[in-house]
Amino acid sequence: MKYMKIISLFLISALTAGSIAWKSDLVFSHKFHIDDAGADCDACHADAAASISGKDDLLPKKQTCFECHDEDMECSDCHKQPDNPVILPRVTEYLSKSNHKIHSEKDIACLKCHTGIDAKESVTSGMHLPDMDNCMTCHKTPEEMDGCYLCHTENEELKPSDHSMAWSKSHGMFSETESQNCKSCHTEAYCIECHQGQNLFGENHPPDFISTHGMSYMVRESDCASCHNGKDYCIECHVEINHVVPVNHSLADWKSTMHGEEAKRDFDNCTVCHYDNDIYCSGCHN
Repeated sequence: MKYMKIISLFLISALTAGSIAWKSDLVFSHKFHIDDAGADCDACHADAAASISGKDDLLPKKQTCFECHDEDMECSDCHKQPDNPVILPRVTEYLSKSNHKIHSEKDIACLKCHTGIDAKESVTSGMHLPDMDNCMTCHKTPEEMDGCYLCHTENEELKPSDHSMAWSKSHGMFSETESQNCKSCHTEAYCIECHQGQNLFGENHPPDFISTHGMSYMVRESDCASCHNGKDYCIECHVEINHVVPVNHSLADWKSTMHGEEAKRDFDNCTVCHYDNDIYCSGCHN
């Protein structure tokens, strides 16, 4: 079975964690500790390099802080509400197959995965965990679904919430504007299995695409040739079936006086439809 029958663009909980704010009154700045104090990541996250599971609690504990800070410091130095401190939640439900050890042994920098954490001045601004887009900057989308389970467990729900029964009819619009997200899970070969030849309208593209596809082609928002056999496919519809021509071609003096100037100004636009020895051109231009 081809990959992506139920694949998600993002991990439904663990890999969306980077955008979830933590409820804590802890006063802590990664930026200060990295830029001003010159601390390395492993100074606070000493167990990370040996961790082989995303369920490991790798956040520093109170005693970790005392390795650099005075144990007699005031509670208000670290907590906005020293009389009623809100303890920082621990991360114990990330991907079980998330393996720091493998990445560490390959000398992959912490900031490669925890992008932007060095600029964070508050721990409550997000969990700073990699999402799937981040992972896919290095990892390739597997061709078969079995490849998903190199990172995911088989009991995970991988299908995103917006991929409902109506998704097959509406995903074309999303793919036009957010194609990179689609590529996080879907290979081009998977798309072509459904979208080729006669299966164009109402499946691969949104319902009104027949009216707007010319603009999409011109600005290269999508690679039409991935599914369609170049000009032959276009000519079949534009000439042999519907005889659709550009609006300016219908002007009375288009052929006699206007098309030459247009060709001089933007010949590439002409070659979208016309080619060398095109019968429409060779009748006059021998």
